[in-house]
Amino acid sequence: MSPEIRAAVMLLHLIAMLFMAAPLYLLIIVNERGRFAVPPGYNTDRYLENIIKRQPMRCYAYMAVILITGILLTWARGWIWTDWALISKLVVFALLLGLLSYVHFGIQPRIEKVLAGCKPGEEVAASERPTLVAWRRRRKRLAATCLFLVLTALIMGARVTWGYAPWLVAVFMAAAALFAWRVYRTPVRYGWF
Repeated sequence: MSPEIRAAVMLLHLIAMLFMAAPLYLLIIVNERGRFAVPPGYNTDRYLENIIKRQPMRCYAYMAVILITGILLTWARGWIWTDWALISKLVVFALLLGLLSYVHFGIQPRIEKVLAGCKPGEEVAASERPTLVAWRRRRKRLAATCLFLVLTALIMGARVTWGYAPWLVAVFMAAAALFAWRVYRTPVRYGWF
């Protein structure tokens, strides 16, 4: 593979990885919804769920690009399948795919079922609110886990490319875990802070 083609493939790989920031932004959206003083209802929650339920299809497309370009980049380097960081990145990719599928095919339909009984201008029935909150809480925890996994994949990809020390991987992983936990717990109003 020529250096120019490799650079183009790497750029496409990184752009697709950048677009996988969905868990961060969905956590921000969910945390902002939690700040509303109104109970779950059609107007607010239908809008929120329309944004969230369409995101997995985009993520599947980005993940396909990441997989294809990742294989091309690995092939261009001579199939370095013995690199622990590359193997870790592949495992993280599989976990992300599994969690995304669970949210899309398992959790989201249950949330949609609760909201289906709500008409424009109505609130979700009081008897259905605990179910809605429980499924949303599970989805939020999984989004935080996915955010950590996306950051882990990025850290491992950088490790494969630049080969920095394993202790630095541990430092980056700890920072990624702290950031994912913080975004899960509170709205991040100022980006990193």
